[in-house]
Amino acid sequence: MLRALKNTIIYHVSMGAVTLLGLLPTRFAPLAARAVGQLAHLLARHERRLARRHLEMALDSSKSNTRAELLTRGVFLQLAKSAVELCRLRNAPHKSPCVRCSNRSRQAFDHALEKNRGVIFVTGHIGNWELLAHALSQMGYPVSTVAKESYDPRFTRQIDRFRQRSGVQVIYRGRPGAPAAMLRALKEGRAIGFLIDQDTRVPSAFVPFFGRPASTPVGPAELAVRTGAAVVVGTIHRTPRGTHVIDIEPCPIPSNVKQATAMMTARLEERIRRHPTQWVWFHQRWRTRPSKRVAA
Repeated sequence: MLRALKNTIIYHVSMGAVTLLGLLPTRFAPLAARAVGQLAHLLARHERRLARRHLEMALDSSKSNTRAELLTRGVFLQLAKSAVELCRLRNAPHKSPCVRCSNRSRQAFDHALEKNRGVIFVTGHIGNWELLAHALSQMGYPVSTVAKESYDPRFTRQIDRFRQRSGVQVIYRGRPGAPAAMLRALKEGRAIGFLIDQDTRVPSAFVPFFGRPASTPVGPAELAVRTGAAVVVGTIHRTPRGTHVIDIEPCPIPSNVKQATAMMTARLEERIRRHPTQWVWFHQRWRTRPSKRVAA
């Protein structure tokens, strides 16, 4: 009962904040994002320490305490900006941020779709990743995404409404029929988005990520090898002017699933290195050690 009460309070407070942020006039949105980011950086002490430790470990920021601190603050600010953007987009679809997709990226995506085997769209928690699926769907691309249900079904329903309104089909891994739904989406010529940059409880393999072995989902590589679907790596990042840029490139993979997973991960690492504050550095990416995980 106490847990249910706690979850109910969290849900209503969160939805109240989402509604409030979504109603902000455009001129106040940047100020609100900065305030939310600074507050999160101050209060989320555990996440702040993790982010800084991982940044120092991966980018050798330990040589400059000032740089490590600035990058850590930037992580929270970028996430806050994404949160405010999505709140505004949820309440008013016409308030969508400016998103650009270059001709090179469009051609890469179009070429993959033209093979008529579906597309494995590999991405990560980079930039405003929820906006990525929304924007591609609004551009007319048939987009599906593989997601995990929230601990609270009410949050899952809210996220479902947002994605469905955007035209994004959601496939929840772990639900009965999920594998069949993925195969069906590929047969329909859809692009299925997979986020492979986190240590999750799914079949995984250890591949290099910032110079250290990281447990990485192998599902997308297995599906691509099995079906012959084209593979692309696509991410979105925020520019200093506040606009967003979608970057998509083809990613031909070998038939070896582990090697294919390593290749996809290396492409994501390149994007993170270019935009270090726009990745979720407080995630425990290297939590699982090779000696503690039975081979997938």
